[in-house]
Amino acid sequence: MSRHLTVLGAGAWGTALAISAARQGVAVQLWARDAAQVAEMQAQRCNTRYLPEAAFPDSLALTADFDAAVAHAHGQGGLVIVGTPMAALADILQRLPEQVATLWLCKGFEKGTGRLGHEIARAVRPQARSGVLSGPSFAKEVALGQPTALVAASTDNA
Repeated sequence: MSRHLTVLGAGAWGTALAISAARQGVAVQLWARDAAQVAEMQAQRCNTRYLPEAAFPDSLALTADFDAAVAHAHGQGGLVIVGTPMAALADILQRLPEQVATLWLCKGFEKGTGRLGHEIARAVRPQARSGVLSGPSFAKEVALGQPTALVAASTDNA
């Protein structure tokens, strides 16, 4: 499997995972819905809004183009990580091709329905390869490469 990763969502968690993976030699593309935020992050080579102390590795690519971000991982047999708030999870999952392997970082319940992430994924993309990435850690620790723990959970062993 190719080592291509797309992170959808440039908040603290999405940014932290993108930085960490890029430092490990993974070809990472970080997507933000706000083109102005992407331009600022490109100019500053950090996410001044959420993780100002964590510089981006030179290899970390940034984009506001959703389709290009998904193609980065999908076309290479890689992985998409959804790092948006829970309120956006269903919408993002609906926009992804069924074949794209996906993990999400979202925590909590969907407002109005009370659904958890796995319930949203089952309803929106029942046949898709997906799972959750979570753990007792902080985005800043991950971004700065400090010792931390995360757990990936999925019904898909691959």
